[in-house]
Parts: sequence; C-alpha cells; structure tokens
Amino acid sequence: MLHLVTNDNRALYGPELDDLHRARKAVFVDELGWRLRVRDGMEFDEYDDERAMHIIGFGANRDVVMGIRVRPADDRSMLGDHFTGFLKPGGRPFGDGRTWEVSRGFCRERGLRRPYFMRKAACMISPLEIALAAGIDRYIGFTDIRMLSLYSQFGWKLTMLGEPMPYGEGDGVAYEAEVSQEVISTIRQTWGLPAPAYIKLDDLDGAANVHDVESALSAADPKRSQILPPSPAPEPVRRRFSPVTS
Repeated sequence: MLHLVTNDNRALYGPELDDLHRARKAVFVDELGWRLRVRDGMEFDEYDDERAMHIIGFGANRDVVMGIRVRPADDRSMLGDHFTGFLKPGGRPFGDGRTWEVSRGFCRERGLRRPYFMRKAACMISPLEIALAAGIDRYIGFTDIRMLSLYSQFGWKLTMLGEPMPYGEGDGVAYEAEVSQEVISTIRQTWGLPAPAYIKLDDLDGAANVHDVESALSAADPKRSQILPPSPAPEPVRRRFSPVTS
C-alpha cells in the first residue's frame, strides 16, 4: 500500500520521511553516484518544500522501499531550472496550471512474484490518480533513457520533449506523461489494483503509527491487502552434520 504525504499530514510521518531521504541518498548517491546534496546521511534538494508531495511504499520491515515525488510546476521545476537544454523550443509552458513534475522515483524492492509487480504498478498509478483528482492533465520529468521501457511496461503514456542527450551519468531525456482517466483505467485493469492505489491519512485515529493504520485498512479491504509488502521468501533449510569419529 502506498502512502501520500503532503504538507497537510507530514507531521504523522516524521521518522518515515527521514527514512525516505536516507533511502534516496542510498539510491541516488551511493548506488548511482549522483553528486547531490546530503545532510546527516539524507538527500534533499530545493524541491523538497511545502508544495512537494511524496508517495511512499514500505517494506515488510516498515522501511522505505519505494518512493516518488510530485510537485506543481507552475512556479519552478527541476526540468525547467536545470535541464532546459534537453527541451525542444516552443513547447507547452510548464506554468499553465495543469502541469506537475515527477522526480526522485525509486524502488529498492526486488522480486519476481506478482505482488512485487503489483506494488510497482501501484507506485506508477498513484501519481496519476493524485494529479487527475487535482485537475492536472500531464506530468513533466527528466529520466535516464534506460528507464523508459519500465515506464511503458507499467502503462505510462509518454511523449518526448526533446532528444536524448548525455547528462553526466548516462543519456537522459525530457518527457511528459499523460494524466487521464483512460490511462489510469488501463493500468488498474491490467494489474488488478484498488481505487485509489494509495491512502492519505489525516490522523492516526488512536493508532500508534501510520503502519498500524495501514494494517487495519488492509485487513478491512482484501483488494488493498494484495499490495501489502510480501513476506520475504524463507531461507533454505540447511542440514547440520555432526562429525563422525571412530
């Protein structure tokens, strides 16, 4: 199950947001080698402000295993501020009131069973659901070209906003992703996802933390329980042999 964290409910997610930024540091700085701002072992940038919305997925141990950030692009954007050279001239303006930006998407969860793919699909459909409800009709973003096949696999409908070019860590491209009921319905039907695929908590309703609320909501809705983190596969049994003495 995915959690939507906004400026309205971020007080409920103090430790979880710290874990999100630690996970981002582990993925983007430690694993990918990007030169990003790190503070106290956590990665932040100028777009982690009060307008940023975070979609977070937790693993079986309640650690952050997937996340993605969305933010209105009508005042500023990573694509417009840092990657203008990747944009064709004369495109639709980002400040039209119907454009959001998606960034810092990652998934650290590995597995070939269907529940793992369903959870990735939930992480891909949730930004679209949230944007459509807000009257948004497209996302903009910048990505390494190696990620394009993944976006298509999970049903995003992309249009390139320029040609692929080197960006320092590989070849990247600017894109827009369609936000529409048609795209959302196709993804939901393909992967059998609940509607919506995320939850937004306004309070803990007496629970100790957001994870306990998630457990209670999942227990009451079998379809949501399908996108809970799968239990890790059991370790193979290893036989113990005693030495033979004569």
